Formats: sequence, C-alpha cells, structure tokens
Amino acid sequence: MSAFAARFVKRDDGAATVEAVIWLPFFFILFGFLADVSMVFHGQSKLLVIVQAANRNMSIGRLKDVSATQNFVLAETAKFTPNAKVLTTDVAGLITTTVSVPMADLDLFGVADIFGGGWMNVTAEHLKEI
Repeated sequence: MSAFAARFVKRDDGAATVEAVIWLPFFFILFGFLADVSMVFHGQSKLLVIVQAANRNMSIGRLKDVSATQNFVLAETAKFTPNAKVLTTDVAGLITTTVSVPMADLDLFGVADIFGGGWMNVTAEHLKEI
C-alpha cells in the first residue's frame, strides 16, 4: 500500500482537473450574466419595434386615437411582460409613445435584480401623416 501512496503523491495527472473545478463556477456565472444582459437588450429591441409599429399605425390612421395606440402596445407587450406601462401623446402631429418595463421581466436568471429592480424605458416618435 505504501508504494501506491508514493506513486499517488508523485503523479500530477489530475492537477488540471482541480483548477477546472475551481474556475467552472466563475464561468457559469459569467455565462449567466452575459445571457441575461443579452436578453435585456433583446427585450429592448422588441419593445422598440412594437412602439414604432404602434406610432406608425396611428400615423396613417389604422389606430384612431391615443387610447387605441396604448392598447395596441399593451397587447403586444403582454406576450412577454405583464407589467408594461404605456404613455402615448399626440401633440401638434408628433406622436410620442413611451413604454416602461421592469428589467426583471426581460432577463432569464435574475441578474437584473442587481441593478436595483430598474425599469427599461423605450421611446419613439413619429410624425402624423394624415
């Protein structure tokens, strides 16, 4: 048995495994953080497309008024967040819509909570065409 112990102490075959086990949690946390940040930016892009579509539809008369535009945005954002807040204004032919969404609704692993439960605001403007 002592020959086995001497061989075991002298060999370094598993040294890389120990380092990998030490670093592996760090890489998983980094991957989760990057995935969450990517999902937040993806959510921002989706919100911007929804707001621009709503403004464009109101601009050409498909949506008749401010409340119809707000309802359109709420219906579209309800597909991925139930907590959206929408404000649309029409001042002198300039349609402005702002949608606010909790960042926690956009991430996967809860990393957005480190930002203090912040809100993402997306605003778009469009000139009325009719």
